[in-house]
Amino acid sequence: MKLPLVLVGVFGFFVITNAVLAAPAATSVATAIRGEVIINRQTAPWESQQVQEPCILTNPKDPTRLVMFYSGVPATDRKLCYIGKAWALKSDPFTWHQDAANPVFAPAKQGWDSGSIRLDAVLYIAEEDAYYIYYSGTKATVQDQIGLAICPAGPDGYSGINPTVVQRVGATPVLAPEPAEPFAETMASQAAVWREKDAATQQWRWFMYYSYRGKNGTLPGIRLATSSDGKTWQRHYDAQDPRGMGHIFDSTPGAYYEWHQISKIGDTYVLTIEVGLEKGKRWRPVIAVSQHPDRGWKQLEVDTVLQTKWTGLYRDDTMYHVATPAFYQFDDKWYLYVQACPLPGNGNYIDGHWDMWAIACEREIPTLPGHTKLFIPGLR
Repeated sequence: MKLPLVLVGVFGFFVITNAVLAAPAATSVATAIRGEVIINRQTAPWESQQVQEPCILTNPKDPTRLVMFYSGVPATDRKLCYIGKAWALKSDPFTWHQDAANPVFAPAKQGWDSGSIRLDAVLYIAEEDAYYIYYSGTKATVQDQIGLAICPAGPDGYSGINPTVVQRVGATPVLAPEPAEPFAETMASQAAVWREKDAATQQWRWFMYYSYRGKNGTLPGIRLATSSDGKTWQRHYDAQDPRGMGHIFDSTPGAYYEWHQISKIGDTYVLTIEVGLEKGKRWRPVIAVSQHPDRGWKQLEVDTVLQTKWTGLYRDDTMYHVATPAFYQFDDKWYLYVQACPLPGNGNYIDGHWDMWAIACEREIPTLPGHTKLFIPGLR
């Protein structure tokens, strides 16, 4: 049954519950996957059309708490997008507290990102005690360049995140589309960013996996850029791409590859990507894996995490489309955070009303030979 929305004010925060639960089972065996709306778009006007891009970190100043950065789009002006924050206890990653003062980051008053922004990725950089916030921005309506803003973590890792301290790095994007061959890009966006120390040099290596548009079409796959400091980036064109597009893996023809998350699970790097097959006919999470951050990527079968397989949870009227997927592990349990919407009456996902969900991941699946297994939504 679907429980009514409950909105309770707690010390300037909102506690939101809107769970979709199966009727109690006759036995102790689970009959439905646990999934709940954790941020309802109707909570505040700035996010009233959709909420998306769950970027979650363990609070660097309090390991019992989580910090989430996420985006919201207002129904009154769907060209705009803002970034907000929320927190949860690590012991209860289904209950999130939005800040009543949201949003914390907005389009600039002027310049390359004055039209709209969208959250891409957030990293905590310990040596600077700061959050690096990667985002896509534009002067117009479709985010077409990638920027970076830096925010001090502050004494408690959360309360100090506000518009006065989130500072853009430079007056230009850190990755703009490259029109020259072989890239031939007109737009670059949706950066998933990973960094790790090189074992030999002990220097940081940064990896950016980004979407693009250009002569190959709209969002046809994922490309790679690298950096030594997270601010200056160099593109790489993968000549091994079977489709000859410079992608890091062989993408599915006719599909849109947009927002994505990069993580490392065991010895395997995992990209979790929102993919719209048949030009957005059905958005779903898709996974690609590799044992190296810069090569060897392979996409798993596109229906591996398809939402229609989420027993007892999936319904056309709640999560026909699923996007902005991100896997997180808290206290030895796995969760998938997504945005989801019912099938719009006109069939166009752009007109969907998107809420943010958390979904328990209890089904373990193999990926590729020699690669780690993954937990995805499903019953044991």
